[in-house]
Amino acid sequence: MRKLPVVLAGLLLIGGLISCKTPDVGLNDDAIFESNKADIQRYATTKALSGTFTTAGVYYALTRPGSSTVVPTEGLEAEYNYTLYALISDGTTITDKFVDSTFATKSNYLVIAPNQPATPTVQGLTIGLQQMHVGEQGVIMLPSYYGLGRDGSSNGLVPPNAPLRLNTTLKQVRTEKEQIDQYLTANKLTPTEVTPSGLRYIKTLDNPTGVAPTPTQRLTIKYNGRLLRSASAFDSTGTGTYTGLVSGFVPGFAEGLAKLKTGEKATIIFPSNIGYGAAGTGPISPYAPLRFDIELISAQ
Repeated sequence: MRKLPVVLAGLLLIGGLISCKTPDVGLNDDAIFESNKADIQRYATTKALSGTFTTAGVYYALTRPGSSTVVPTEGLEAEYNYTLYALISDGTTITDKFVDSTFATKSNYLVIAPNQPATPTVQGLTIGLQQMHVGEQGVIMLPSYYGLGRDGSSNGLVPPNAPLRLNTTLKQVRTEKEQIDQYLTANKLTPTEVTPSGLRYIKTLDNPTGVAPTPTQRLTIKYNGRLLRSASAFDSTGTGTYTGLVSGFVPGFAEGLAKLKTGEKATIIFPSNIGYGAAGTGPISPYAPLRFDIELISAQ
């Protein structure tokens, strides 16, 4: 695939909520943050939660221990469930208001990449999940900076400047190898070859009379690229083709393409260290293994 420009990670929309267009413009951001923390602490006390704040202002309280010592660390994918509430203050008491349970039983996924640019929501969730062990249940509470901020939600369920409560279960964490192996099993894919770099190469159409390309030839190809957790492509030639040198592709794609002869097709899956690495790019998250369905049309 073509090399894409690096941009910030996209906003993670909790439960499909989006911001409204009439933000509160009263207190400054620091004052709102401190007020949110005070409200979270008051609420936690009334609910008998014995948690703590991180230095970044994210609150976590363990509610049911697990048996694992495994925690989400840099580069791992966290699989988790949550139910979302907004904390509402009337100036005297703090109550919780149910917002969404889309992911109460359906798994959600987040790659742990605390040192990469991300939206405040992704930052807050990352910090919260990093306080947990696999199998634990707990309460993550986020100041509004990490939620929907001054805007609140367009449907009114989350008011402006409202902290969020997420009743969270950390189900599992996976390395990229574990993600790829799970994907191969779930999709009944058997690699033709696994290379030392970690590339999984699955030939899907053989052409014994095809010609192997050389590194200096311009290759005309078709491709469709996707993240392992996505059913839709982040990049594709569609009904057209793309022509370029092997050196113009990321290493994992180039390695897979070089194994094809003209007229052949393959599915290739490779880890981020031969893809877009710890930074990711555009719709590709940090530490993302990728799948490409490729076809070599011609080499000239």
